[in-house]
Amino acid sequence: MADERHMETARPELPAERGVAQYQRLASLLRHRIAKGEYPLGTQLPPITQLADDVGVAVVTVRQAYELLSKEGLLRSQRGVGTHVAALPAATGDLEQVINNPFAAPQPLAFEILEVGRRTLLPQELLGPDDRSAGEYVCVRKLHTYSGEPFCYAEIYVPTPVFESLPRDIAMKRKLLAAVLDKLGARCKRLRQRVTVIPADFPLCDMLKIPFASPVAKMSRRLVDGKGNVLYAGATWYRGDRYVSEIDLPASALKTVPGITEPQRRAVG
Repeated sequence: MADERHMETARPELPAERGVAQYQRLASLLRHRIAKGEYPLGTQLPPITQLADDVGVAVVTVRQAYELLSKEGLLRSQRGVGTHVAALPAATGDLEQVINNPFAAPQPLAFEILEVGRRTLLPQELLGPDDRSAGEYVCVRKLHTYSGEPFCYAEIYVPTPVFESLPRDIAMKRKLLAAVLDKLGARCKRLRQRVTVIPADFPLCDMLKIPFASPVAKMSRRLVDGKGNVLYAGATWYRGDRYVSEIDLPASALKTVPGITEPQRRAVG
C-alpha cells in the first residue's frame, strides 16, 4: 500500500529569489525531498489547497509546481486519487560512471545536439600555457540527459580534420572524448581537467531545468599530443545536485607523477 503520509515536517520556507518564479522554488523544494527520500516512491502528496495553506502560497502556485514535476515524470496526478511520487531522480551511482568514465554509455544516457559550428577558434580559456591550437575546430553544443532528465550541458571543440574523420552522427551516439581517444590512440599524451563550482545563469538554468543561480560544476578538459597540440577541448556544466566525482589513484603515483594532483600555474596575461 502506498505511503500516504502528508507533510508533517517543519513548515518549509520559500525565500525570495530574484528572477525565479515562486512555483519553481516550490517545485525545487519538493524535488529535493523526493531525492532525499523524504517522499519515497508511491507517497501521496498533500492536496493542492492543503499544501498552499501549509507553505503560505497561492493555490495556483502549488498547481503549477505539481504540473512541472509531473512533466518531469516525478509526480502523477489523478482525479479522485490524488498526487503521488511516480519516479525517483536518476541513481547517483549510475551518473557517477557516466560523468567520470568517458566510455560509459548505459542505455538511459542520451545526447541532444543543439548546434554544430564549423570553422571556429578554440577559446583562450581552454588553452593551457604550453598548449597550442590546432587551427580551426568544429564546436558541438549538446545536452546530456539520463532517463530523460538533463544533467549536463557541453561545448566541445575538436580539430576539423579529426572531427571529419569520425563516423557520421557520432556526437549523437557517443561522448566525443571517447571517440577522439579511440581514433587517435597513442597520439594522445595528456589530459588536463579542471573543475570549479559556479552559479548558473538563466540560459543554463533553462537547459538543465534548475532554479536561477543554482550551483553547477563546470569542468574544463583538454587533450593534447606530445607537442602540446590540443586534440580535444571542452567545457561541461553539470547540475550541482547530480555531480559526483571520485578518483582512485595508486599511492605511488602521488610521488612519481605529482602533476596528477598538483595544479599547474596558469600564465598571466
